[in-house]
Amino acid sequence: MSYLHCFPIKWDKSAKRVTHVKSRRKLIIIKTVNILLLSHFGLVAFVLRDQYRTGCVYTLLPNIFMWLVNVIHFLSGMGVNLANKAGELFNTMIGFEEWLQDTFDEMNILPEKNSGESITNRMCPILGITRMRRLLGNACNPAYMGYLMGYCSSCHAHLVTGGGLAWVLAKFVAMVFDHHGSNVAILFPHVQHINRWNWMHARLFGYIGAVILKIRCTFMANPVNSSHVSLTTRAKLYRNLQILEKQLNRTLSTRVIPAILVVVPAVEIFCTFVVIKLLRFLPSEEFYTYPYATFICVTVLMVFETFAAQLFVNSEQLCTDWLKEPGLTRLNRRRIRSLQPMRIKVGSNFVDRGSALITQDFCINQTVSLLLM
Repeated sequence: MSYLHCFPIKWDKSAKRVTHVKSRRKLIIIKTVNILLLSHFGLVAFVLRDQYRTGCVYTLLPNIFMWLVNVIHFLSGMGVNLANKAGELFNTMIGFEEWLQDTFDEMNILPEKNSGESITNRMCPILGITRMRRLLGNACNPAYMGYLMGYCSSCHAHLVTGGGLAWVLAKFVAMVFDHHGSNVAILFPHVQHINRWNWMHARLFGYIGAVILKIRCTFMANPVNSSHVSLTTRAKLYRNLQILEKQLNRTLSTRVIPAILVVVPAVEIFCTFVVIKLLRFLPSEEFYTYPYATFICVTVLMVFETFAAQLFVNSEQLCTDWLKEPGLTRLNRRRIRSLQPMRIKVGSNFVDRGSALITQDFCINQTVSLLLM
């Protein structure tokens, strides 16, 4: 996929920075790939329409689930503009880490090299072949990667005949792999080879929060470290973190974060409703899908919103700790008070401490409302 220039951003080894693709020919290829991805979304919608016309709800459920997952993928990772913003955010992070490493020897946080790209590139043709093979073998199959052993979750038909305990176990392993890949994609959209820059979405809040905690542990818990690092230098460090926060909000607040905080609760409500209301009608393999998807959605929302809220709490506490230092001049106190706590934006609003519990309360109430209808 890298050779075909399907990504709007690329890594410049000499400059050690992310660069934007500016060639007109390459941009046409990138936008063509985006259109092909949207065609998969249309394929799922087409299958949904045909299954709705036949009146069979239980063959409709897997495709509704995949349709919602596709909405999350497209909102959180598709588009040249979003990729360019992500590249700028990536470069800001790299510059901040280099400055941090050069300024403070104690802050050893530079990341190690990740070799996951070659694995995902090898999996691309395999996933494509298995998906198309399954759809060609039986058109009523859900439009995501099918069981490698050829089993149709909708019709319960074996596309590849065979018997014996070993064959059944092999099909079960393939089934677990299939649904695990579909469900984990909600939490880790970087599994999708087109959206490889999306790894930042689930980790950035924890990254900034971890840096703030590292600052507190390094400079506040150990008085020796605090004494040889001036308040001016620490304030400059905080200002750099604020720049990273502004860049983070500019990149994620309009599409990525709303996609997670709006569509993921919809997936949670849908899967919870299916588990409670339609459990006895589901085929055996879907006993794994919907409970696991519900667990993933709850985990995503709790971790995501908790990290976003803790960013505000920890940054506010850090400034409070600095105000408690003895011997502060009036100028330094004013300088510390001018440091605003960092917040994660959702559109024009912010994630606060109670957002995670409020979201789960909303999901529970909506699920109960659906059950009572």
